Amino acid sequence: MKKAGIVFALIFLVAIATSSGCVSQKEEENGTDVNTTPVEPGKTVSYLKAKINISQPYDLSDLNSSRQKVVIIRDSGMRLEAIVTLYGETYTFDDTTRIPIVETEEDAIKVLNSFPEDVVPYVMGIELDEGIWGTGTVHWTEHMRNNIALRYAKEDADYNLYGTAVLIMKDQRDKIRVDESPYLSSGYEYWWMQGATETLSSSKALGSGPYTSLYTSLMRSMMVPTKVVYGLYYDLEDGGVWKPYTWNEVYFNGTWVPVDPYRQQIGTLSRYYLELDEVVDLGELNDDFACYRSNYEGEGCKPFMIEILEQGTVPESEINK
Repeated sequence: MKKAGIVFALIFLVAIATSSGCVSQKEEENGTDVNTTPVEPGKTVSYLKAKINISQPYDLSDLNSSRQKVVIIRDSGMRLEAIVTLYGETYTFDDTTRIPIVETEEDAIKVLNSFPEDVVPYVMGIELDEGIWGTGTVHWTEHMRNNIALRYAKEDADYNLYGTAVLIMKDQRDKIRVDESPYLSSGYEYWWMQGATETLSSSKALGSGPYTSLYTSLMRSMMVPTKVVYGLYYDLEDGGVWKPYTWNEVYFNGTWVPVDPYRQQIGTLSRYYLELDEVVDLGELNDDFACYRSNYEGEGCKPFMIEILEQGTVPESEINK
């Protein structure tokens, strides 16, 4: 994504909306994924260890983090087998981060330039069609920006980023129904490709992917850097089954913070989240899902197989040894 294109779209948006909100950021290094709570003596952390066999192109070795440890067992080129240990984790972040008011072109450019270069693609995209900004499944209209996202920022949250994120999350949960049938009963074909404006207008998301894309769109419409994270989730409420799942990471003053808009959680991930990829837009995964398309189902193509080996708690001091 070219930075010049983003600036142009932003300037045009400021010109037609003389007062809007943007995320306040300091010029800090992007660093690692997220900031975590310091180790406390005697504290225990929940964990889950599993064996996963998954179709390529995922490279789980690139996804080692403070809460996800990966040991590759076998890599055939077509499939990857690994032992993954997942830890529940709570993240520290600046919940006083504010959304500044942008009234001029200079204000907009200043805010954009305050982000590290690798954060900029997660802010906003170029204009696709008249009145619609963004890229792929993540896009928004002036109505979504001014009458939904910024309305909460201005009227209810006093431009506090954390408060605005929570309010948008709750409103979306009340108004948007998630229909999982496209990938539970009919295979996996293109379940992630529903656009945000379609999700909003129909009040129905065809799976967690479109639901997350809508939340991403509302946050980015205010220039809040927001990642889309794709992975698997162990759903205990549905009898204990691993499902394709998406969530977000939102940029709070230099720190990427996990956000699950569907389960209404900010700053915490349980041991049941397994990350596979981070993208600007789910459309990027289009070439990665050959095995997930319904016409391949029943022909021996299994997108993923997971066997839980053990789970429980472990002293936090033992995690990084």
